[in-house]
Amino acid sequence: MDGHIIKGHSTPETHIEPEEPRREPPETHIETPETHYPPRASMGVLEAIYTRRSIRKFLDTPIEYDKVMEVVRAGSFAPCAGNLQNWKFIVETDRERIRSMYHHTLEQEAFTSAPAAIIVVAEMEVAEQYYGMRGKRLYAVQNCAAAVQNMLLAAHSLGLGAVWIGAFDENRINDLYKVPSTARTQAIVLLGYPDERPQPRHMKHLWYLVNFQRYGLKYARPHLITHDLSTEWEQKRAQLEGASERATRKLGLRGGGDLGGKGRRLVGKTVGQAQSRAKRLLASLKKRPAKRR
Repeated sequence: MDGHIIKGHSTPETHIEPEEPRREPPETHIETPETHYPPRASMGVLEAIYTRRSIRKFLDTPIEYDKVMEVVRAGSFAPCAGNLQNWKFIVETDRERIRSMYHHTLEQEAFTSAPAAIIVVAEMEVAEQYYGMRGKRLYAVQNCAAAVQNMLLAAHSLGLGAVWIGAFDENRINDLYKVPSTARTQAIVLLGYPDERPQPRHMKHLWYLVNFQRYGLKYARPHLITHDLSTEWEQKRAQLEGASERATRKLGLRGGGDLGGKGRRLVGKTVGQAQSRAKRLLASLKKRPAKRR
């Protein structure tokens, strides 16, 4: 029954009607639980953020189409200026075309094994119409960057590997995918099942990254801003253990290696006094703001 559909049940009254012409879906619609894809990933958001790594070697295994589209869908849900959604996602699954980009991307090896790619394009003129030059030069870029991050996290949560490619010959990529002059290619996301397990990254401590109230302003003990007294107790405990160990060694050396009852009582008294001072200090810290530096 090619080209036709049968409506109703198989009864003498059943009749064949020509298939209605295909109609394009509306450009926008309201997302509801019924229109949203059911969640398949079990990984939490924070776990995905903390464990995601860039993958540059992929298995020779095709990716399920629904996973590719779910990654793209996650990108389309990224925050953007004025909800413009001025982006386009070009899905590429032809391995030869993906490999052809190798010569236009500083010969990055990831293009030789990736089974899928998503080219992220910003519609610059749309942002400029609403927000002027700042929209064109900044908001359009920010919007696509947020979309790429969403896609990276979605891919990781679905068991896929992904890498964000930003170094490429923009003119060559634009020619290859017929990107108009009113738009600009922002990034290429390569997808596939991982064939490597990168080592954990060395991350800078938040103390070096976080400022308060203005640029460059740090607190000597930022954990007290959030009333994280457990960190303060841990630091005091380490200080007390160090002081106790030093006192023990010092008294042991004076006494020929054996502290004796008097020495042990002295160490215990010293540690007890230090603990009392630490408790009083913490009680006073709760009543006053931490000192800045």
